[in-house]
Amino acid sequence: MNSTRIPTRKTSIAAGLAATGAALAMVATSAPAAHAIIGGTEVPNDAYPFMTAVLDKGPGSALDRQFCGASLVTPDTVVTAAHCLVDDEGKPVKPKTLQVAVGRTVLSSRQGQVRDIAKGGVVVHPRYLKGQEAYDVAFLQLKKPVRGISPVALPTQGTDALIRPGQKATVAGWGNTDTELPHTPDRLRQVRVPILSHAECRTSYEGYDAKVNFCAGVETKDSCQGDSGGPIFRKVPGREAPILIGVVSYGDGCGAQGAPGVYTSLSSSKLWKTLDESPSGKKIKRAMNRR
Repeated sequence: MNSTRIPTRKTSIAAGLAATGAALAMVATSAPAAHAIIGGTEVPNDAYPFMTAVLDKGPGSALDRQFCGASLVTPDTVVTAAHCLVDDEGKPVKPKTLQVAVGRTVLSSRQGQVRDIAKGGVVVHPRYLKGQEAYDVAFLQLKKPVRGISPVALPTQGTDALIRPGQKATVAGWGNTDTELPHTPDRLRQVRVPILSHAECRTSYEGYDAKVNFCAGVETKDSCQGDSGGPIFRKVPGREAPILIGVVSYGDGCGAQGAPGVYTSLSSSKLWKTLDESPSGKKIKRAMNRR
C-alpha cells in the first residue's frame, strides 16, 4: 500500500478531546483514524461476552482510555487490528502501555475482566510490519487468562462460505456514531451490514487485496472511528454461537455512499500461512491450533 491509504478506524484519548474541527479533519484526511458504529443499535448486557476493549493503561474510566476493539479467541489471546498496536514509527507498542477489558458492554462499568498484557505479548502480523497494510491483524497475549468467558469461534481457513456477497453480518464497537460530529458511546453498539463482492470493493478502494480482505456496509450503515480491531461476525443456521469472520480495518469516512468498510478476513488461508514468518506469529498459530 502507498500513502493514499484510506483512514483506518482507530481513535485515541487525544482525538476524543480534540476540537470538533480537528477531529473531523482527521476522519477526512490521510492520517490514520478509527471508526464507530453508524446506523446501529445498543447491545444488551452480556450479548457478546467475547467483545474486548483495548485500553491505554492508566488511571480513569475505560470510557476515556478505550481506543480500539478486539475479540477473545482463546482464554489468554485477543485479536485486533495491526494499526491499533503500532507506533508512529511503525513498530509494535510496548505491552506495559496496554490493558484490555474482556466481556464488557458498558465501558464505564466494572463488567467483565480487565487484564494486563504479557511480556512479548504484542504480536503484529509480520507482513503488516513490512508495509503490506492489507494484513491488518494483530494479537494480544494476556498476562492471565480470563475465566468463565467463552472465546468466539473462528471460521475454517481457506473457505469463503461466510463472506459470500449479499449475506448479512454484524459489526460491534464503541466507535463514533455520528458522521459529522465526534460522539463515542459508553454502551456497545451493533449494526447489520451486507457483505459486498470483491469487484465492488476494488471499485471503491485502489489497492484492495481480495486474498486477505473483504468489505461490507451500505450508505448509513457502517463501522467508524473507534471501532478498529473490533469484530464483524455471523450467526449461521443450526449454530447458536457467532463466528468471527473479520476484523475492522479501514474505510473512507463512515457510512458514505460507495465507501463500505474494509475488514481483514479471518478465513484467509494466506493471512494465517504468512503469520508464521515471525517467531511470535508461529507462537500465535500454535495457540490457535490448541483451541
